[in-house]
Amino acid sequence: MQTRLVAAGMRPIDNVVDVTNYVMLELGQPLHAYDHRRLRGGLLVARQARRGESLRTLDGVDRLLPEGTLVIADAERALGIAGIIGGEDSEIRADTTTVALEAASFEPRGIGRTATKLDMRGSSGSAAARRFSWELSPDLVPVALARACRLLREHAGAKVEGVVDRYPNPRARVNVRMRFSDVPRVMGIEIDPAETLDILRRLQFTAAADSDTLVATPPVVRTDIAIAEDIVEEVGRIAGYDRLPIRVPDGPLPLAERHPLEEFRERVRDGLAGFGLQEIVSYSLIDPAWLKQLTADGSCITPEPLRVVNPTTVSQSAARPTLRASLLDTARRNLRHRSSVAIFEIAPIYLPRRADLPVERWTVGVLLSGNAQPVKDGEMWLVPERRFDVRDLQGIVSGLAELVDVQIPGERVDAPGLHSGRSVALGRDGTTHLILGQLDPRVAETWGVPVETFLAEIDLASWHEASRTPRVVTPARFPTALRDLAVVVDEATPYGDVEREIRAASGKDLESVALLDLYRGPQAGAGKKSFAVRLVFRSGAGTLGEADVDRLVKRITGRLQHALGATIRD
Repeated sequence: MQTRLVAAGMRPIDNVVDVTNYVMLELGQPLHAYDHRRLRGGLLVARQARRGESLRTLDGVDRLLPEGTLVIADAERALGIAGIIGGEDSEIRADTTTVALEAASFEPRGIGRTATKLDMRGSSGSAAARRFSWELSPDLVPVALARACRLLREHAGAKVEGVVDRYPNPRARVNVRMRFSDVPRVMGIEIDPAETLDILRRLQFTAAADSDTLVATPPVVRTDIAIAEDIVEEVGRIAGYDRLPIRVPDGPLPLAERHPLEEFRERVRDGLAGFGLQEIVSYSLIDPAWLKQLTADGSCITPEPLRVVNPTTVSQSAARPTLRASLLDTARRNLRHRSSVAIFEIAPIYLPRRADLPVERWTVGVLLSGNAQPVKDGEMWLVPERRFDVRDLQGIVSGLAELVDVQIPGERVDAPGLHSGRSVALGRDGTTHLILGQLDPRVAETWGVPVETFLAEIDLASWHEASRTPRVVTPARFPTALRDLAVVVDEATPYGDVEREIRAASGKDLESVALLDLYRGPQAGAGKKSFAVRLVFRSGAGTLGEADVDRLVKRITGRLQHALGATIRD
């Protein structure tokens, strides 16, 4: 017996405990043995734990029992936690001569809740609790008790003094009614009714047939049989699944139609991966303390998050209302081992609503931090490194907008947690659809990330609504014409205003505009800066001549001078 227990992964202890473990492995029914001398009043009862009641369990741990926990007790105190673990005070000892065997059937959900509260669930928890979670049949109790008594007589010379049985409401036997024709209907093969009856009787079912009708009663220990399909499954596994024919499905395949938002997410995901960013997948549940670390003064940038009623840990107790904290946590951990990160995540955020279900909004989060161009193996020390800057992030966001064909006008709104002079947030109809900029240096210090950390958050639903359907265009037949301009503007004028005025003045003949350089110096003047931009012109009607291009450039420079007070450097 001890050899078999060891082979099953259990440690032999003594003949009485070994018998209870052996019967549990053999029949599935847990039992517990008590030293009868330790039972005060000679009683064993099941009751709820009293307030403040504690118990030292067999694993040597003093446990404060939650009020209402089902315990096995004597006349005065708790001796064990019902269905989970026994107490140390009443355990079997070397000088034990009289044993009280307890075999019971417990309601599985209550045992499972108690095991979870005591952290005794799972493969490393209580073996008894795992088995009771399977909804054991109450009829296993007398079978297991009789088997244990027999083994104790054989291996310990035991003598049974008496038995107490309490089963006031016996479980009703299940009678399943079905038709023999249900077998081919469910399995797809014909099985002779006589063979079906023979299989059920070999499995200790009570079965009776009348024409095509079959009534089957499962063995008392089978709690998993309730409907006709359960009977068919029993017949099929004994008859042999190898009898099922192998057929190749035929007929037209259904069209796989994805949700438009899902397809849009895939386009965004492919685009960001194509830009060289690495996708991350983080937990939707976060530590609520993270949200106060997103601003320098500890104020929240989002509404109060949804809280989990029964979290497994505090670090996963709130549904995240922003992706920013998850991105910063991932960056912090990765930057301990590398000089830079360029990551993105596409996931929903959860925003509470008063007296209604929360809003689940799909969001794109992008984070760049550290060295954009670190020195590679084999390069000289003269090769300089380049840190990420806000233009890297602007290029990614503008490239993504161009890829999915999105143009969303918006009003500037606050971007809390970001650098006030190097960030922008755009909103429309009460929804912020884009936040972009450098992380506040004080927030970067809190998270332990470099000052050169840049974040973008995009509301995917807003972009999807504004995105135009991909369209097919005829390739251009005529060549392009290039012009470079050096536009001098006030220091406070952003490049976005310059590009907007250029596009407004040039009309449809401007194919693209790109920023080449930014210059500050004596040639630009005090309080001024110069943007070097490249203009690419192309007409769909014919080749643009020099006069045509000069006319377009003159129109552009005139609008820049009028709208922004700009001058053009030679």
